[in-house]
Amino acid sequence: QEVSKLSRELSEVQQEKLALQGQVKVAERDLGLSQKELEAARATVAKSAKLQKALQTSIQTLHENAKAIRSTQAGIRSHCQTQVRSITDDFIPLRERLLGVVNDHNELNRRYVELFEERKKLHNLVLELKGNIRVFARCRPMKDHEKKDEPKGERTISADSQDDTKLGVYSEVDQRRKWFDFDKAFLHGENQQQVFEEVKPLATSVLDGYNVCIFAYGQTGTGKTYTMEGPKEDPGLNTRCLQELFAIKRQRSATADTSVTISVTEIYNETIKDLLDSNKNKKLDVRIEKDGSVGVSNLVERQVDTVEDVQASMNEASSNRSVAQTDMNEHSSRSHCIVTVKTVVEQKDPKCKYVGKLHLVDLAGSENTNRSGAKGKQMTEASNINKSLAALGDVMMSLQGKSEHVPYRNSKLTMMLKDSLGGDAKTLMIVQISPAQTSCVETLSSLNFASRARNVELGKAKKNVVKG
Repeated sequence: QEVSKLSRELSEVQQEKLALQGQVKVAERDLGLSQKELEAARATVAKSAKLQKALQTSIQTLHENAKAIRSTQAGIRSHCQTQVRSITDDFIPLRERLLGVVNDHNELNRRYVELFEERKKLHNLVLELKGNIRVFARCRPMKDHEKKDEPKGERTISADSQDDTKLGVYSEVDQRRKWFDFDKAFLHGENQQQVFEEVKPLATSVLDGYNVCIFAYGQTGTGKTYTMEGPKEDPGLNTRCLQELFAIKRQRSATADTSVTISVTEIYNETIKDLLDSNKNKKLDVRIEKDGSVGVSNLVERQVDTVEDVQASMNEASSNRSVAQTDMNEHSSRSHCIVTVKTVVEQKDPKCKYVGKLHLVDLAGSENTNRSGAKGKQMTEASNINKSLAALGDVMMSLQGKSEHVPYRNSKLTMMLKDSLGGDAKTLMIVQISPAQTSCVETLSSLNFASRARNVELGKAKKNVVKG
């Protein structure tokens, strides 16, 4: 039994030995793996240490560079501050000098404006004493189809930025610009009211007993009818002048009784027509009154008391006026239209009567028949228009030359305007021009005519006053 027990124990010990040997092998295998991992870990640590050392070296280098940059920056800042202080020290006297120059410039500009206005006043006084025909120029806006023909780098019509009385016309053919000097130039799209403000003092002097004539002259299609008649929503001088006369009449109602009458005539193919009379067969003719003034026989003179009265009369006259379409203007006036306003102002204290007459004339357009495409009836109209305008030019030339004989009788137009052109009247011409290069020849012709007209001296205007 003892031997069996020992054998059994021996067998168990051998089994334990085998188990321990197996565990030893596993432990040896695990130990081998651990050693490899340890070696790998040691390698990683060594590599990290190397990287850390390199990083520390880079950081140290960056610190040194940053320190150098800060030092350089401080030097630059110090230098800039020194320069700024130097510039500031120099700038103070320069600024003071610059302010002085600006102040001197402003003072000179103010003096220039004052002297320019004074010059205009003196010039107008001289013109009033001499009785010169005053001339305004007005340029209509450019149409889209005209823009393609404009010369490159040059505007056909240009203004003087310092002087609103001058305008220049550039001719592409002659390659030069010609300058003109008038009493006023409207070249920047000025509206109807702005034009009227310049005309108003002259127009309203009719209430002080003066004869006044305002007429629009120029090539067909330049805006003469627009300036004188205008559309309903933006009326021209005809309506605006009468509106102002009514306003003054109301202001003076306590000290004076004022009556206003208008007549509207048309000169068509050298025949005078009454545009306020439906009788188209009525014969009208120019006559010289006993007092030397000009009148028209059998003419309807309609009393007007309100703007509505005026508008109704203007609409009636406009519908009766002769117009036609040409190649240069869709609605070309084929006649001269004359709105005559007569005023009688009876002053209450002291008792006296001021009798005035205002002609508002929309001349038919001067016309190059080769360009306008006029044929047949329109050719006859154009011929008569050009003939009457030529007669007006002859009268201007005679007046300018102070000729003993002035050919008023060469045209119905000049006969009707005799007491406005050659009498004691105040006269204003508004020359209408086109901004287009294609109309440059006609524009120069109109402006040359206006320049000659501006030199005409009519003598100082006189009031028509009846005392008592």
